[in-house]
Amino acid sequence: MGQDTSGAGFHDVLLKMLNDPSAMVRGNAALSLVRFGDASGRAQIVALLQPATITAPSAGRVIDTDKIGTSIHEGGLIARIQDGPRTTEVRSPISGRIRTLFVATGANVAGGAEVATVDPGTEQVWEALRALYLIGQAEDLSLIRAYERELPEIPDRVRQQAVLTEKAIQERATHQP
Repeated sequence: MGQDTSGAGFHDVLLKMLNDPSAMVRGNAALSLVRFGDASGRAQIVALLQPATITAPSAGRVIDTDKIGTSIHEGGLIARIQDGPRTTEVRSPISGRIRTLFVATGANVAGGAEVATVDPGTEQVWEALRALYLIGQAEDLSLIRAYERELPEIPDRVRQQAVLTEKAIQERATHQP
């Protein structure tokens, strides 16, 4: 749907999807809107470059956690929280790598407390940078520059796309009235 810009109604459906409860649905809708020449999902695209903060859906005792640095898929298990006989699984809303854990096995956690942050995966960053190449603005540059650094976790193609995206944004900024 997001690749067919000729279909009647696709654009309107994608616009509605920008309000979906799922971060991944919102991000994919925003990326697809760029194909329509529509930058209205820019905030969601910028969010794709930022780590996801995962919170505890309920209070309880942490009975299991994954490890910092672990690669994780969307929906992957971050932790388990037990409250009496009930066990709640805390899952990642995005694919990526666990950057930080704010809880340890055996600790008590309040509902809504931060459990972990997950850095976005390479493909998500790649697609966001490609979209921002077309619709990015000067205020996006600080996030984009974070992917220009020569670090082992940033592949060369992502680093090169970040550089190209920055140049495209700067070029647009100098040509705007």
